[in-house]
Amino acid sequence: MIGPSCKPRSTDGTLTPPSDAAEWESKWRPAFDDDYTAEPINLEGRAPHDVRDQRLLALRMGHADLMARVRVLQVWGRGRYQGQQDQYVEVEIEEYLINQPIKGTAERQIVKVISEDELPGSLQGRSLVMFLRWAPGDQPPYHHHLMPMDEATIGFMVARIEHAKAEGVLDAEGVPTEKQGGKRGKKKRKKAKAKG
Repeated sequence: MIGPSCKPRSTDGTLTPPSDAAEWESKWRPAFDDDYTAEPINLEGRAPHDVRDQRLLALRMGHADLMARVRVLQVWGRGRYQGQQDQYVEVEIEEYLINQPIKGTAERQIVKVISEDELPGSLQGRSLVMFLRWAPGDQPPYHHHLMPMDEATIGFMVARIEHAKAEGVLDAEGVPTEKQGGKRGKKKRKKAKAKG
């Protein structure tokens, strides 16, 4: 067990996985694709693309190591950030919705966005949600997805997070309490112990 003085710390302020972060698996690639969704999700839609977006949102919420509300400070198109042919956004983390980063993590982060489309300059100043899953050993050591926030989507996400807190899956800070299912998991384990 890691004592309080031995907890990992980000030495340069970048998003850094904790020492116990799970290895990256390719099955997460569709949900954590380092891309950006331009349009808000239609939570009521039944068209195939709406259903796909709804499933990806559920997958991201259920398997993100970090979920945060961020504000875009700057957008760099291809070749405009240190001459690199990738696109980048500088974001300021306004609030962590699920989990917390390790100590020393800066509020401002430079995030690479892999997208076929050019990122619009109008993103500057907008609030987005960032879903992040750790990928220890990769550079950077995570994969993410960025999406816009509209009232319906943020309301849905907050309701799901509050439900997870009520079920004991997340604590008051949004940090997962147990890997095996909160209150329901506890009841199942108690029953199993009683039988055994």
